Amino acid sequence: MLQFLLLGLLAVVGAQDSEYFENYYNEIDVDDELAEIKTRNAMQSPLQLWPSTRIYYRIASDCSPEEVANVHTALATFNEQTCLQFEELSGPAAAGARYVYYKKSDKLCGTRIGYNPIPILGSGSHDVQLSPKCLSSPGIIQHETLHLLGLYHEQSRPDRDDHVVIDYDNIPRKYWPQFMATSTATTTTYDVPYDFDSVMHYPKNAFAKDPTQPTIRALVDGSAVERDMGQTMGPTEGDLFKIRKMYKCDQAL
Repeated sequence: MLQFLLLGLLAVVGAQDSEYFENYYNEIDVDDELAEIKTRNAMQSPLQLWPSTRIYYRIASDCSPEEVANVHTALATFNEQTCLQFEELSGPAAAGARYVYYKKSDKLCGTRIGYNPIPILGSGSHDVQLSPKCLSSPGIIQHETLHLLGLYHEQSRPDRDDHVVIDYDNIPRKYWPQFMATSTATTTTYDVPYDFDSVMHYPKNAFAKDPTQPTIRALVDGSAVERDMGQTMGPTEGDLFKIRKMYKCDQAL
């Protein structure tokens, strides 16, 4: 049975962009009392890969022309560098078909991880919620798209304790689940080296009570050191390699 890699962290934004950072990296409403429960939505089954490499999508009509262009730019990377082909719907989706729906939200950025074959409440859409700040960056849109394709945050890898140290004292308890490592029984890294620069990696001070101090430190020769992590420029080669492996792109050539 194919094991999936729980990779992830959310795409990273620079700590200097404090308002943008706050709205983006949480991927949940920071005031949401159900935040801890929602962060436990983890893909467990190979059946949660999208069944076709052609994935249909639509963009909410209240998105501006610039925001629409950013979604197109974000998805072009997957069309050009993997075997996946995102195709925008020009009319209604086929009966019973699942499609990705990029929706505008006041302040929420997030989506369910992996493919859900059972529509929720009769809807065929897999919703990706994006705030205006998230819609302003193709890299963040790519981060959320990688989630819906099946990737978790990078700091959640089963081998993450070999590479980073988490300072839970600097993290509100309700956000601790965001930093849980996964098990090798349910996930795999595809032997891709730990990637501090992954678009799926949290920034060094993610969820910090004191943002001047890191919540994640890198392990270098056994010592915890502060370094930059993550970015919002776009997927790294490691991020794209995992998608190619998950969707058997080598067999699709």
